[in-house]
Amino acid sequence: MKCRLAKNADLENVSDILATAFSEEPVHKLIFPGRDRDSLIDVLRNFFRIYVNLASKYGGILLTENDAGVLVYFRPESMAMPKEELTKIDSQLRKVCGSDYAKAIAFIDGLEQHHPQTFHHYYISLLAVKPSCRGRGLVDDLFSEFNTILDKANLPCYAECTRFSTRTLIRRWGYTDAGSPISIDGFPKLYPVVRYPQVKPAFLPAGREIRLSFTLKLMACFALITPSFFTTFPM
Repeated sequence: MKCRLAKNADLENVSDILATAFSEEPVHKLIFPGRDRDSLIDVLRNFFRIYVNLASKYGGILLTENDAGVLVYFRPESMAMPKEELTKIDSQLRKVCGSDYAKAIAFIDGLEQHHPQTFHHYYISLLAVKPSCRGRGLVDDLFSEFNTILDKANLPCYAECTRFSTRTLIRRWGYTDAGSPISIDGFPKLYPVVRYPQVKPAFLPAGREIRLSFTLKLMACFALITPSFFTTFPM
């Protein structure tokens, strides 16, 4: 097994990997403007810890075997969090973001307006690899493990990419466009993608896959909260 589920003792390292990788993304520089890289990493570390803690309760966190790559995801039921949980998240965001809270919430609300509301799905929140370990197949390890989870659950997965190049690259793991690019005032365009469950039936030759047809009429009740934040894949 090339990946494992993170434990509580791993969460600090997970937050550090995310903060370092995402400090290179334009989106975060717009939310937390006027900071040098060290200061940005510090605030992102605390910011992402909110969602890392949340994922440990409502989803999962995959770590590569060398603890250098991480994928944070949420299960379908996370979209119906108790009101008390949402209030707690908002309080934590206000504390961490300070004067930049309004920018962060504007982005979160923008994501929520475009988030699928008509079918149960997993949601990739964050994915990152330590800069010194990029190009070593860690992203492939993470997606291979996560796709196994998706196919076992027989459910699709939704995500947003911050770069068009990422949107193109992610197709190798079965993701396709989930609609037009997302436009949020004051931020770069995002590229929504979706992966539907796949199966290898016994009557097909080994190595061939068929995509399951998936009805979008499944009933789901989602709270107005995006429990995760801007998916991208710094590799």
